[in-house]
Amino acid sequence: MNLTVKQVFSDIKHIYLNLAQAYEAEFSKIVGKAPDENGIFPLDTQLNESTFGFVCYVENVPAGIAAISQNSEYEFEVCEFYIVPYFRKQKLGMQFSHKLFDLFKGQWQIKQIAGADYATQFWQETLRCYQVEQFSEDYFTDPYWGKVTRQKFSNL
Repeated sequence: MNLTVKQVFSDIKHIYLNLAQAYEAEFSKIVGKAPDENGIFPLDTQLNESTFGFVCYVENVPAGIAAISQNSEYEFEVCEFYIVPYFRKQKLGMQFSHKLFDLFKGQWQIKQIAGADYATQFWQETLRCYQVEQFSEDYFTDPYWGKVTRQKFSNL
Protein backbone atom coordinates (compact mmCIF):
# COMPACT_ATOMS: atom_id res chain seq x y z
CA MET A 1 0.00 0.00 0.00
CA ASN A 2 1.49 3.33 -1.10
CA LEU A 3 0.89 5.64 1.90
CA THR A 4 1.79 9.31 1.84
CA VAL A 5 1.23 11.95 4.52
CA LYS A 6 0.76 15.64 3.77
CA GLN A 7 0.53 18.49 6.23
CA VAL A 8 -2.59 20.59 5.84
CA PHE A 9 -2.10 23.99 4.27
CA SER A 10 -4.65 25.97 2.28
CA ASP A 11 -4.33 23.71 -0.78
CA ILE A 12 -5.76 20.63 0.99
CA LYS A 13 -7.60 22.16 3.95
CA HIS A 14 -10.94 21.43 2.27
CA ILE A 15 -10.04 17.72 2.15
CA TYR A 16 -9.15 17.73 5.84
CA LEU A 17 -12.42 19.51 6.70
CA ASN A 18 -14.49 17.06 4.60
CA LEU A 19 -13.00 14.06 6.42
CA ALA A 20 -13.30 15.86 9.77
CA GLN A 21 -17.07 15.87 9.21
CA ALA A 22 -17.05 12.09 8.77
CA TYR A 23 -15.00 11.79 11.97
CA GLU A 24 -17.42 13.99 13.91
CA ALA A 25 -20.40 12.02 12.56
CA GLU A 26 -18.83 8.75 13.66
CA PHE A 27 -18.42 9.99 17.24
CA SER A 28 -21.68 11.96 17.38
CA LYS A 29 -23.62 9.30 19.27
CA ILE A 30 -20.88 8.80 21.87
CA VAL A 31 -20.40 12.52 22.55
CA GLY A 32 -24.04 13.48 22.05
CA LYS A 33 -23.38 15.98 19.26
CA ALA A 34 -25.87 16.66 16.46
CA PRO A 35 -25.14 18.56 13.25
CA ASP A 36 -26.40 22.10 12.79
CA GLU A 37 -29.28 23.10 10.51
CA ASN A 38 -26.93 22.79 7.50
CA GLY A 39 -25.85 19.26 8.43
CA ILE A 40 -22.42 20.44 9.61
CA PHE A 41 -20.85 19.28 12.85
CA PRO A 42 -18.85 21.78 14.90
CA LEU A 43 -15.21 20.70 15.12
CA ASP A 44 -13.69 20.12 18.54
CA THR A 45 -10.16 20.81 17.30
CA GLN A 46 -9.28 23.86 15.25
CA LEU A 47 -6.08 23.90 13.23
CA ASN A 48 -3.82 26.84 14.14
CA GLU A 49 -0.19 27.75 14.77
CA SER A 50 0.20 25.04 17.45
CA THR A 51 -2.23 22.39 16.13
CA PHE A 52 -1.25 20.86 12.81
CA GLY A 53 -3.50 18.91 10.49
CA PHE A 54 -2.41 15.99 8.33
CA VAL A 55 -4.07 14.00 5.56
CA CYS A 56 -2.97 10.49 4.76
CA TYR A 57 -3.35 9.27 1.20
CA VAL A 58 -3.40 5.81 -0.35
CA GLU A 59 -2.68 5.92 -4.09
CA ASN A 60 -3.63 9.64 -4.09
CA VAL A 61 -7.00 8.97 -2.40
CA PRO A 62 -7.56 10.70 0.98
CA ALA A 63 -7.80 7.89 3.52
CA GLY A 64 -7.51 9.59 6.91
CA ILE A 65 -6.74 12.68 8.93
CA ALA A 66 -4.98 13.62 12.13
CA ALA A 67 -4.61 16.75 14.22
CA ILE A 68 -1.45 17.00 16.32
CA SER A 69 -1.09 19.67 18.98
CA GLN A 70 2.35 20.89 19.98
CA ASN A 71 1.97 21.93 23.61
CA SER A 72 5.64 22.89 24.04
CA GLU A 73 8.87 22.34 22.11
CA TYR A 74 8.91 18.61 22.88
CA GLU A 75 5.33 17.84 23.99
CA PHE A 76 2.74 16.58 21.52
CA GLU A 77 -0.81 15.29 21.65
CA VAL A 78 -2.92 13.41 19.15
CA CYS A 79 -6.11 15.48 19.22
CA GLU A 80 -7.97 13.86 16.32
CA PHE A 81 -7.28 10.71 14.36
CA TYR A 82 -9.55 9.18 11.75
CA ILE A 83 -9.27 6.53 9.07
CA VAL A 84 -12.03 6.25 6.45
CA PRO A 85 -13.87 2.94 7.12
CA TYR A 86 -13.04 1.65 3.60
CA PHE A 87 -9.34 1.67 4.55
CA ARG A 88 -9.61 0.15 8.02
CA LYS A 89 -8.29 -3.29 9.02
CA GLN A 90 -5.30 -2.86 6.70
CA LYS A 91 -2.85 -1.44 9.31
CA LEU A 92 -3.13 1.94 7.58
CA GLY A 93 -3.89 3.75 10.85
CA MET A 94 -0.84 2.21 12.45
CA GLN A 95 1.40 3.24 9.54
CA PHE A 96 -0.07 6.75 9.51
CA SER A 97 0.42 7.25 13.24
CA HIS A 98 3.98 5.90 13.14
CA LYS A 99 4.84 8.41 10.39
CA LEU A 100 3.42 11.20 12.54
CA PHE A 101 5.39 10.05 15.59
CA ASP A 102 8.55 10.04 13.48
CA LEU A 103 7.92 13.65 12.41
CA PHE A 104 7.86 14.93 15.99
CA LYS A 105 10.27 13.64 18.62
CA GLY A 106 9.33 14.19 22.24
CA GLN A 107 6.75 13.37 24.89
CA TRP A 108 3.39 12.25 23.49
CA GLN A 109 -0.09 11.72 24.84
CA ILE A 110 -3.17 10.23 23.24
CA LYS A 111 -6.64 10.27 24.79
CA GLN A 112 -9.79 8.27 24.08
CA ILE A 113 -13.23 9.10 25.39
CA ALA A 114 -15.32 6.62 27.36
CA GLY A 115 -17.27 4.41 24.99
CA ALA A 116 -14.55 4.34 22.32
CA ASP A 117 -13.02 1.06 23.46
CA TYR A 118 -12.04 0.15 19.90
CA ALA A 119 -9.91 3.33 19.78
CA THR A 120 -8.17 2.40 23.02
CA GLN A 121 -7.38 -1.06 21.64
CA PHE A 122 -6.08 0.51 18.43
CA TRP A 123 -3.72 2.85 20.29
CA GLN A 124 -2.46 0.13 22.63
CA GLU A 125 -1.57 -2.10 19.67
CA THR A 126 -0.14 0.82 17.69
CA LEU A 127 2.20 1.80 20.52
CA ARG A 128 3.30 -1.80 21.06
CA CYS A 129 4.18 -2.04 17.37
CA TYR A 130 5.94 1.34 17.38
CA GLN A 131 8.33 -0.26 19.86
CA VAL A 132 8.56 2.57 22.34
CA GLU A 133 10.57 1.43 25.34
CA GLN A 134 7.58 1.97 27.55
CA PHE A 135 4.21 3.62 27.46
CA SER A 136 1.97 4.34 30.40
CA GLU A 137 -1.78 4.29 30.49
CA ASP A 138 -4.09 5.96 32.97
CA TYR A 139 -7.67 7.11 33.36
CA PHE A 140 -8.86 10.53 34.41
CA THR A 141 -11.73 12.95 34.09
CA ASP A 142 -11.06 15.55 31.45
CA PRO A 143 -12.91 18.86 31.96
CA TYR A 144 -14.21 18.78 28.36
CA TRP A 145 -14.49 15.06 27.52
CA GLY A 146 -15.32 13.49 30.86
CA LYS A 147 -13.78 10.09 31.57
CA VAL A 148 -10.88 9.33 29.23
CA THR A 149 -8.17 6.75 28.79
CA ARG A 150 -4.74 8.24 28.16
CA GLN A 151 -1.49 6.77 26.86
CA LYS A 152 1.81 8.58 27.29
CA PHE A 153 5.18 7.74 25.75
CA SER A 154 8.44 9.28 24.67
CA ASN A 155 10.26 8.79 21.38
CA LEU A 156 13.27 10.98 22.11
